Amino acid sequence: MTKNALRCCAAMLGTTLVAVLLLVPASGRATGSPTSSRLPDVVAVDLDPGAVRSYWTGSRMRSALPLDLDAAGDLIDPGPPATSRVRARAGLASPRSVGKLFFRTPQGDAVCSAASVNTAQKNVIITAAHCAHTGPRNPCGLLRNCPAYFTKFLFVPRYANGTAPDGSWVGTRAITHRQWVQSEDLDYDQALIEVAPRSGRNLVDVVGGNGLAWNFPARQTDIHIWGWPAEAPYDGQTVRRCTGSATPLDSSGDAFIPCPLNGGASGGPWFIGKVSPNIGFIWAVTSRRTTVGKAYLLAHPLDSSIKKLLSNARLYSRASTTRTATTVQSNPAVLTPFAVRAATSPSVSAVRSHVGRGQLAVLRARAASGTTLTLDVRFSLRGSWSRVTSARVGSTRTIDFTVRVASVGDRWYRVRTSTTRSAAARVRVHPCPLPYDRTPAVVDATECISPVS
Repeated sequence: MTKNALRCCAAMLGTTLVAVLLLVPASGRATGSPTSSRLPDVVAVDLDPGAVRSYWTGSRMRSALPLDLDAAGDLIDPGPPATSRVRARAGLASPRSVGKLFFRTPQGDAVCSAASVNTAQKNVIITAAHCAHTGPRNPCGLLRNCPAYFTKFLFVPRYANGTAPDGSWVGTRAITHRQWVQSEDLDYDQALIEVAPRSGRNLVDVVGGNGLAWNFPARQTDIHIWGWPAEAPYDGQTVRRCTGSATPLDSSGDAFIPCPLNGGASGGPWFIGKVSPNIGFIWAVTSRRTTVGKAYLLAHPLDSSIKKLLSNARLYSRASTTRTATTVQSNPAVLTPFAVRAATSPSVSAVRSHVGRGQLAVLRARAASGTTLTLDVRFSLRGSWSRVTSARVGSTRTIDFTVRVASVGDRWYRVRTSTTRSAAARVRVHPCPLPYDRTPAVVDATECISPVS
């Protein structure tokens, strides 16, 4: 039984899935012919960038249909968008590096989500493979299949209600895994699309470039997912986000996470760590979703095969790849022991002394109930202290300060009151995010490319 068949069986055990082929008007296809790279598992095609921006009128953007897969990997017939605009939660703003992806399929205009990637070329985005190529099962007449790359790619970072705050970027080349093109293997539902510079500027120089993190197990925490859902109760005009913990779906290595985002969210990034509000490390992209029962998104975490796509992208620099060090705590479920001290003196310790860049450092402080504690940080043993935040200690006499770390290296934290201060607790920040399972073999397998703002 194939992996895809196993996934189908696993999905149907939990819920009955109903999926039909997406039916929209006919269209053309890519002008370039797919050509194999020197890497045997990569297929790429040059795209015709002519007249792409003029093609994507406001009307076409609004009427483009989402292209999504159900849990078994079959196309979903898109539902209607909300009849009245559903506004994004107050204060929710898209990262500059994340955007809505418009493209033309053999059946009509479609939309997905995507995000920029930091490569030496500075003009690459990542999305789902099913948002770039039909796979082998595209119907085109009686008893015939017509696999094809899509055309007229237009990436719009921070798309909102028809606006393009950071401009629009025309796709010039699509890169997919051969396993997707030939067999629609869901392990390889990822694609890179190269875009043309705009007004002499590269995409990454304008919106920043995300890092990629691969070989991470399916169980992870503090995941942030972004996308442009376009079916009721959403209208596809504003960005949406889900946060939470990802769990293994089955033995396939797929991950799933509770999330109500629907059609149009495909290809959206799953961040395992945010270095800033605009960039971070992408660990997976949305591949599929459940269509009945509880709402879940599904993805296969990036593995070493993503390096083949990156190497095929023009001017990719292998020197940007980093392997995570293995000197970390071996058991993620065991917290650093916290010594109970006299309440007259504040104290602080790191819940984990090692974290990855873009992830959360947790500092556990202890002081008398009702005490206001200020958390300070410094970045060298002799450096000056800077205030991070303050909080009031409750009845448990302990409080956790959570800080997202953005720079690599050692840092020291302390807590203080108006009259006393604690000894310092050191946290070491590694270049790549650290997996939930921090056993040496798992950590040693992980790699990443760093984001850039």
